[in-house]
Amino acid sequence: MTNIWIMRKTQDPAGGRDRRVMVRADAITYLIADDRQVRAAELGSDNTTVLADKKDAGPSAPPLPEGFNADMQYMVSDLRRQLAADGDSEDHVLIAQVVDGEWEWRAFAASETEPKPTP
Repeated sequence: MTNIWIMRKTQDPAGGRDRRVMVRADAITYLIADDRQVRAAELGSDNTTVLADKKDAGPSAPPLPEGFNADMQYMVSDLRRQLAADGDSEDHVLIAQVVDGEWEWRAFAASETEPKPTP
């Protein structure tokens, strides 16, 4: 089965290199969201990982939309169906980005360059 990864990209506040955190979608058993963050964990674990954070898109970024965690799950499910129908076995990555002033989950193949956000 194709692995789908969720990636959060953060910028180093000191102007250094970007940092990327990746979580395999199948490892997530708990998702919680508010208007600032989507956080994930394995059920029973004390460790949570932030998958999307309003501050990552800059100071003028809009708040995350209501149900953005459910939107992510829908995107994972839809992407799995599409990949299976196409016979595609390459790993794919989802990333939360602001596109035309709205938050959305975007997908790309692991071998491709990540899409750039558009303000």
